[in-house]
Amino acid sequence: MQLPERQELDQLSEEKIKMVYALADKMPDGQLRGQLKDQIRHRLKKIRPLRRLTASRLFCLPFESLLSNDALRVRTFGSIPRNCVGPLWSLVKEELPDHGAIDRIDASNQMLMPQPCPMMEHRQLLASFADAVSRIRSNLSSDRGMPARLAAMHRDLPDVMEEVHAIYQMRDEILTAKRQIMASEQLIGIGDDYARSVMALARQASAGRGDQRWYKLFFLVLLMDEDLADHSGALIEALAEKSARGAGASIASEVCELMVAREGEALKAGFAAALTTPADLNAAADQVRASAESLGVMRLASPHLNRQIGESIDQMEGRIHEFLGGQFAKAASASVASFTGGPGESLPTMDEIKALGQTILAVAKVQAAIHHIYDPPADLKELAKTAIESVGARLDRIAAARVAGTMRQKQDALAVAVQVARSIEPISNEETVLEMLEDCAVQLGFAESSDPAQFFLKIIHAMNTTHE
Repeated sequence: MQLPERQELDQLSEEKIKMVYALADKMPDGQLRGQLKDQIRHRLKKIRPLRRLTASRLFCLPFESLLSNDALRVRTFGSIPRNCVGPLWSLVKEELPDHGAIDRIDASNQMLMPQPCPMMEHRQLLASFADAVSRIRSNLSSDRGMPARLAAMHRDLPDVMEEVHAIYQMRDEILTAKRQIMASEQLIGIGDDYARSVMALARQASAGRGDQRWYKLFFLVLLMDEDLADHSGALIEALAEKSARGAGASIASEVCELMVAREGEALKAGFAAALTTPADLNAAADQVRASAESLGVMRLASPHLNRQIGESIDQMEGRIHEFLGGQFAKAASASVASFTGGPGESLPTMDEIKALGQTILAVAKVQAAIHHIYDPPADLKELAKTAIESVGARLDRIAAARVAGTMRQKQDALAVAVQVARSIEPISNEETVLEMLEDCAVQLGFAESSDPAQFFLKIIHAMNTTHE
């Protein structure tokens, strides 16, 4: 069976992506199912469709925010490869005394709800998972040959087992922290109280451990949770300030270092993707925006962190600047040129106008993402300028080709001009768009007016005229 190309999937609407995801869940071939989900994962992060509840998915829930695509490199602490989940789940199932509960979950055809309040039966099942993980971890410590057997299943499985065990032991405190953070959005005047409460929960969950790995994992699970993205700044600042005053001054730096590394991995994967369609450009722009926001949050806390964190953030932002001024600007320019190079004799199709609008939107996204960090790269800045000029030039050609045309032809040209001009508004302004439309309308023979309101009334009247 041949899977559709990523380019084809990127053209699908959000509703169709949700349908593809639901169908992928029912594919019997696990390898193909995983490959298909990997191809649409960058869309899933934004769309976040409801997922069918399965026992394995429920098992992954406590550490889901730490899941990452596997790569041929040394795994970083707190990063759980997705292809490690299969062997991990098979080990846990072997330790479960009764498979009846997980069979009922798999057959229930329920959907996994996003709220951090699992049902009673699910909490009981999570407790049995925790016991199973604890037994495996105990065997891992006592059986000298077990680490090698686990490594044969997946090279990172022994270390991942240790981290999953820690997260499961802290899951109640982590869930409580998440509920408190989300509730803080509705509580007026709560201030930093929830951050202090989360710090106390972290200390409680990791108390009595010989090192700080549990403490760091606690915060990584929360900071990597997309539901809590708006609160990451307050959490990092609270962690950094508390660490700076205490003996564990490096903890906040280590957590942020891991987060910067994760952002670097995401950027590397995003920068390696082909930019052949406007959808590709928007996916890259979304990645740049998300990474820039995350790095910006950590930069605010950098005065409390090790100097290396600031340097790492500088490097990441430098890579973003280089990407936008190179590969991104080149691909966006080519996409704009495919529209502006069209002849005046033929009107652009709706698909062509849509592609132009998506390309311009991608450019606007990255401009907004980096404006507080540094000036746009020269090539990106030039692209925005020439895009407006070249789009206006094509509208001029379209109008010039219809000066002697019928009223209907002029109306059609003006209707297209309105759509095209609106598509460049994200990188322009209302005045420029208005001037572009007025120039086109005047060329087509519609009356010019110094009053924008009257001008548009005349355009509307002309477009609604029934005679030719």
